[in-house]
Amino acid sequence: MVTSHQISENEMGNRGSKSEFQNPQPNEISVKEQRVDGSCFGISPKLRCTLMDFERNYQIKIPSNQLNKQYYSTLSKTDLKNKLNPWFITGFADAEGCFSFAIKPDAKSKLKWRTSPLFVIKLHIKDIAILELIKNTLMVGKIRINGINSAQYVVESIQELQVIVNHFDLYPLVTEKASDYLIFRQCFDIIKQREHLTENGLLKLIGLKSSLNWGLSDSLKKAFPNVTSVNRPLYKFNGIPDPFWVTGFTNGDGSFHLNIKNSDSYYSHRVSLRFSINLNIRDAEVLEGLVNYFNTLN
Repeated sequence: MVTSHQISENEMGNRGSKSEFQNPQPNEISVKEQRVDGSCFGISPKLRCTLMDFERNYQIKIPSNQLNKQYYSTLSKTDLKNKLNPWFITGFADAEGCFSFAIKPDAKSKLKWRTSPLFVIKLHIKDIAILELIKNTLMVGKIRINGINSAQYVVESIQELQVIVNHFDLYPLVTEKASDYLIFRQCFDIIKQREHLTENGLLKLIGLKSSLNWGLSDSLKKAFPNVTSVNRPLYKFNGIPDPFWVTGFTNGDGSFHLNIKNSDSYYSHRVSLRFSINLNIRDAEVLEGLVNYFNTLN
């Protein structure tokens, strides 16, 4: 079942999970951590995939407030020595990764502009162990701490970004983020071939950036008013590729909820479990694909 649901997405920053509801239900417990958003889209409609077939009714003979406890697991040092399945990394990047490309003024540069491609996964500090696992598996990038609540995995050198490009070429993204990656890859190729050091190459990069994530900043629009925008690559959902992709994607965007409601009797409660995923409406096909995937497991 796929149902529509609208929430607001603000700029990347410390906020509730992308899969949380704007108006949470009373007595609802979510066992997903709060995250720092790694997505790159703004205010837009959302869709939610919800599985609710595991509802059970039974008597609870203890005060309900004893159930309102949350426990969060962390990865041990032994876990951090392990390697992640590559499809897990792709699934997690589909949920939390960001392919970015900065063009900033640089007085020392011949063209007076500096270009910087960037792959980032930004999470709440409690989830830093996942970033460590990704870094240890890919063997590139750095982990940076931002303030007291945020950590991010960053890959920014051309040499190390080649590893990122190789990974997503072999294990392609599944969501609409695949279009962002294809634009990012074109930018990476231009810089790798050093075309960005020419005026024509710089204009190509600006045209590509106009279709990537947030588009061009006001300063870039003013500096390059006649730049030709590049159409976004056509996105096509090709199905769920691997169970590990589902696991990685769920780690980033999935939520597990426990509902406890009073029934007719004072000591009786109705308990229901719900697993849900919220996505941008542009990824409706992905939600349908997940529904079909889980139905095949029945």
